Amino acid sequence: MSAQTDRLDDVIALAEGHQRRLLEALQALELDIVGLLRDAPLRDGQLFDLEWAVQARTQIRQAIDARYLAVVDSFVSEYAEVAEEAQALLGTFSEFVNLDQGVLRQLQQITYNGYAALGDEFLEAVNKQIYEATLTGQTFADAVSIVQSSVQSDLARYARQAVHDGLMDFDRAINANMALEAGAERFVYIGPKDEVTRDHCDKYVNRTLTLDEIREAWEGSWKGKREGSPFVVGGGFNCRHHWAAEFE
Repeated sequence: MSAQTDRLDDVIALAEGHQRRLLEALQALELDIVGLLRDAPLRDGQLFDLEWAVQARTQIRQAIDARYLAVVDSFVSEYAEVAEEAQALLGTFSEFVNLDQGVLRQLQQITYNGYAALGDEFLEAVNKQIYEATLTGQTFADAVSIVQSSVQSDLARYARQAVHDGLMDFDRAINANMALEAGAERFVYIGPKDEVTRDHCDKYVNRTLTLDEIREAWEGSWKGKREGSPFVVGGGFNCRHHWAAEFE
């Protein structure tokens, strides 16, 4: 089991690395949008040009694509190596383990689409904020403050969680798919057991359960629970745990 625990630690570290890289990208995105506002036409220190506000959408889209979408695309491209490492490890336990490349590509695309949707929501929100700031004659400083708050409280918060859950969900899904296809019927719930571990996960860490026992245990409710298969969502938002297959 130590090999599977070690690999999970590597995946968690990769997810944390993705979060750090994302925050750096969002800081750059924030500067790009502030730079855009700096070039806005002003009258008596206030925004006023509604035509400019409408056209700003194109530049915001370009900034999001260059900063945010480019970095999340690089994250998703790394998923293939994560899957191959999972296949190699599971292959030491069962000769029937197989990584379906079609499933791999579909999961990568679905995950990327989720990231892209966040970017689209942010684009519309910021464009609306800039238009409304222009419509109501906000000062440059006030407009900058509005945009900075939106980046930090909206996109950064949700995207940071998304890149963590995206990788962990992908890893759990790929592992479960290969293990179930290979005939696994019992799984050990592995992962951290520390001060931030939610009570539900803490209850099951290092315990071995059958498929029916897992489904029954995941029928209840708890803080932070997410809807979906326990083999994909684990204990919920920001979960760092994983189902490790036992092969007899």
